[in-house]
Amino acid sequence: MDEKNIQNLNPAGLYIHIPYCKRKCSYCCFHFSTNLSTRKELVQALLKEIKTRSVELAKFQINTLYLGGGTPSLFEEDELDSIFSAIKSHYHLNSAAEISIETNPDDITPDYTNQLLNLGINRISIGVQSFFDEDLKWMNRAHTAKQSTMAIEIVKRAGFENISIDLMYGLPGLTQKRWQDNLLKLQKFEIPHFSAYSLTLEERTSLHHLVQNKKILIPEDDETICQMGHLLDFCEVNNYEAYEISNFCKNGFRSKHNSSYWEGIPYLGFGPSAHSYIDSKRSWNVSNNNEYIKALETDAPYSSFEKLSTTEHYNEYIMLQLRRIEGLDLNYIAIHFPDFLSTVESALQKQIALKNIHQVNARYCLTRQGKTLADFVSSELFILNKT
Repeated sequence: MDEKNIQNLNPAGLYIHIPYCKRKCSYCCFHFSTNLSTRKELVQALLKEIKTRSVELAKFQINTLYLGGGTPSLFEEDELDSIFSAIKSHYHLNSAAEISIETNPDDITPDYTNQLLNLGINRISIGVQSFFDEDLKWMNRAHTAKQSTMAIEIVKRAGFENISIDLMYGLPGLTQKRWQDNLLKLQKFEIPHFSAYSLTLEERTSLHHLVQNKKILIPEDDETICQMGHLLDFCEVNNYEAYEISNFCKNGFRSKHNSSYWEGIPYLGFGPSAHSYIDSKRSWNVSNNNEYIKALETDAPYSSFEKLSTTEHYNEYIMLQLRRIEGLDLNYIAIHFPDFLSTVESALQKQIALKNIHQVNARYCLTRQGKTLADFVSSELFILNKT
């Protein structure tokens, strides 16, 4: 199909989960393995899944492609090239598609960065987390603070313009000054996009075990809220748009891929634990590398799915849209969820009175106070009965 006809197709996205890491970060609950011995077999399984599922997006153009993990930067150029070749062969890839890859700072070299550019990758996300070694040490990160700064310098010299980094706050021992210093590094390096996440204590992680055994202390909520306040102040002063609760960018540098998730645009996810969403159906692959590989080799089932009810659709809309700067659209709710309109209007007025939400015409957005209570505010607007 030529480019002109591709542009007339509805948009969709692709996500590829690379389920390998050098080591396990203390806070991480995502699916991955530190055993890289199955890489060759996993790539073949990925290629087969990419090919066989192409019928699901036969009438869509692929506007975003995202390689996440895990640690995609552990893959060599030939492995990535085979994946990209399969996508180009079986999907209608927009020539202007945003193609992103997550990387760890210790994997970034001039040669590797040039390889990424040659493959057509035009957006790079670097998992910095902190510019201080004392934070990286208890996180069990594989890189150092110096490697983070070197990685940023390398990708900028290589010609990458669309650069994002990850930072975390609400960390054990993270002082207000050190958090502010982390943010000042963004200003110094002129990073156009960053994600800043408040530490979440997840079960079945080494950090959870350390906290439970009182070997490490996480900060009080007030301290984390204060750090979030510094973050929002920094963004206002330095012209970063807080376009989603955890995502911030200079003008024109929103993540198109993540934005498509929040806008309900269909996407397919390939690889162990990857999720997909299309035609009101959400599916997810088995979270086990060996089971995934074996299933693809033997044509056995490797995913589960659910069809979202109207209530589940509504609740998901509330949760996702409240996180965005645009907020909830009451007109959209009136059209798509008319049975819930009176209930949500009443709940919104209550949250306005509590100063958690403010109204802009027919849209309702979180206030700064509301952003610190986002999950609670969303739950107050949910419909609990299933329909």
